[in-house]
Amino acid sequence: MTVSDELRGQSKVAGLLDQHEVRYEIINGEIIISPSPSQLHQEIQLDILLQSRHNGYPATMDASVRFPGCDDELRPDVAVFEEGTRLPASGMRPGDKVLLVAEVVSPSSRITDEVSKKDLYAQLGVPCYLIVRQSGDLWTLYSAPEQEEYTEIAEGPMGDFVGVPSLPWAVRTRSLERYM
Repeated sequence: MTVSDELRGQSKVAGLLDQHEVRYEIINGEIIISPSPSQLHQEIQLDILLQSRHNGYPATMDASVRFPGCDDELRPDVAVFEEGTRLPASGMRPGDKVLLVAEVVSPSSRITDEVSKKDLYAQLGVPCYLIVRQSGDLWTLYSAPEQEEYTEIAEGPMGDFVGVPSLPWAVRTRSLERYM
């Protein structure tokens, strides 16, 4: 099988998944199918999305983002884009305009979110990558990507504000009791 045959087959599978509204991403050339997010997961996503929009920055939840030079199809839990970025109603969003990617870590996505995606976003030059854990203890912010890895890491407890270098406001996290 040639690479083009493999990509063509992957494209057919992705098309079927789209047709049946199955949540998936393509990470490092592999199709990753995710279960539907929990209510808590969605509440955290929505909170970050609304903060972004309130501050005048376009943002998406669980939407496809295409990064230049990358064949993967990434669907961050939340992606915050440069001010004034026009986002299409459907299809791929512009990865070169992303200022922050936030992932809400579920038990089923821990390895993917905390290792695979972190490494991939650093390689793609995403300025900041925020991980929020549903366990309710800590958030982690990775920033300043250089030579395909993040060079700065900050952590704090849920309930703190996260100073995100690529944004002009601090992202508020809430203690988990506040979400439900």
